[in-house]
Amino acid sequence: MRRPIIALALALAAFALPAIAQELSGDVYTDPATPISVANGHAFLVALPSNPTTGYSWTASVSNASVEKEGSAYQAHPAATGMMGVGGQQIFSFEGNAKGTATITFSYARPFEKGKPAAKTSIFHVTVR
Repeated sequence: MRRPIIALALALAAFALPAIAQELSGDVYTDPATPISVANGHAFLVALPSNPTTGYSWTASVSNASVEKEGSAYQAHPAATGMMGVGGQQIFSFEGNAKGTATITFSYARPFEKGKPAAKTSIFHVTVR
């Protein structure tokens, strides 16, 4: 009984997530070496390579209230029909919330592997003006 429910949930997620990703807007940053500078009240996106079929996903931790996390979505790369396990990118939406600086730390891990260190980390520095 569980397998049909899981298959249905995965099928629904496959259709819903691209629509969510299209709703996100703002400048897109992909390189942690590039400082992010945004005006107070403006949105920006961080996109990181991801492949949820491996069990891994990114989580974001913001250092202070200068930046607020709005949401995230996964967007798969285009693939041939029937091709499974194709990677893509996980897109996070943020907004500058107050003048100042903040650090956003992303961790790429399997949430079900408690206590195990992240396979990757990526740190972005943000200035809200």
